[in-house]
Amino acid sequence: MNRRLFWKILVVFCVMFFLTFQLTWIAFSLYVEDKNKQILNHMPTKVDMIAQLLHVAGEEDTLNFIAHLPERERVLLSIRLVSPQNDQVNILNDELESPNYMYKRSAVAPDGTLYSVAFKKEEINTQFQKILFNMPMPITLTGVLVGLTLSLTLAWNLTKPMRLLRQGFFRVSQGDLSVRLFDKLEYRHDEISEVGKDFDMMVEQLNILISDRQALLHDVSHELRTPLARLQLAIGLAQQNKQNIDTCLARIELESERLDQLIGEILKYSRSEMDNRNDEYFDLKDLLSVVINDANYEANHQQIDVHFIPSTINHSIVKGNSEQIRRAIENIIRNAIRFSQSGQAIEVSLKETNKYLQIEVKDRGPGVEWNKLSSIFEPFVRIQSPQLGKGYGLGLAIARKTVVMHHGNIKAVNREGGGLVVTIYLPYWRKSQKLAPSSTRY
Repeated sequence: MNRRLFWKILVVFCVMFFLTFQLTWIAFSLYVEDKNKQILNHMPTKVDMIAQLLHVAGEEDTLNFIAHLPERERVLLSIRLVSPQNDQVNILNDELESPNYMYKRSAVAPDGTLYSVAFKKEEINTQFQKILFNMPMPITLTGVLVGLTLSLTLAWNLTKPMRLLRQGFFRVSQGDLSVRLFDKLEYRHDEISEVGKDFDMMVEQLNILISDRQALLHDVSHELRTPLARLQLAIGLAQQNKQNIDTCLARIELESERLDQLIGEILKYSRSEMDNRNDEYFDLKDLLSVVINDANYEANHQQIDVHFIPSTINHSIVKGNSEQIRRAIENIIRNAIRFSQSGQAIEVSLKETNKYLQIEVKDRGPGVEWNKLSSIFEPFVRIQSPQLGKGYGLGLAIARKTVVMHHGNIKAVNREGGGLVVTIYLPYWRKSQKLAPSSTRY
């Protein structure tokens, strides 16, 4: 198995740990060396002081004074008793060999004894074999082992979720949409666990999209079967009875038009999720006015009035695809017109609700049975109406898909006194967003 990322992380962390350990050692060595220099600079003064103390107070008081000195200074001091035969005997820091003295003084005690006071030159400890940067071998080995252990731990900790993600993507590519990773990565509580959550959301969305596609394919085949069957029947009747060929041709023409209209609406539904690429900022209130004017052009011929009920709002700027939103609202208003009768009115209102702009379309039609309200936004779901033949149940489905893609919501409830109320919620532009000029023409 290819583990290039693992080895890269391992090598980089090993080098980083070793360099950090080495630099720390160098800094510590420089610090100790500086301290030693400070001690050595003060030692001649200490030797003079001890020699003067020996001369005045004697050996006992001098040794008592030395006992209270810092240990680093005591180990450097040497006091020797000089015998009349000129032999020297150590009374402090007993050594068998004469050290290399850096500073030396003689002192005569009150009892006439001659002493030699000195401090030794500090020798570099050479008991360890030195390697890179004068670092002792045990220190080097400790740094390498600790760095390697920590690097292995970190490399494994970072590459393990990568392997899980790779396995997850492979399973998804093979068509397995049941794979989930957040449960395996939740314990980390970091960005990688968030990646696992986003992966699960992606797979869930793919599962929904594929299910919707399969359902749409099933519904399309079902809807196409009926006009195709009528076409085949008309062709068969024309072949059997040449006298009815004009009637059969008229039926064939009608069914062909229905097929063309059905295929056109199916294409609109399929493309509605692909046209959300050119987002812009536009005024929803102005767009509603244009849609209502267009709707009245059609509704007035049926003595149906579509009127706009505005309300006081701060602003009605939203971000998205204005053409898609226009088609969605138009589909809902045309659906209300389809179920309305002559002399009735359709009310369209716009107001603010929390962080959303709320559009309501109210009609006085027959309404919808309560157990079918949740399904009227599904493709090819049609409610009985006097103008049923004018649609294939895709208008509201397109509207719902458009609203959801714009991070909004849509719902329908029956109206008191008869009729239906369709409500759309769209997020409006806030000051935290960057406003771009709109080039939309209505």
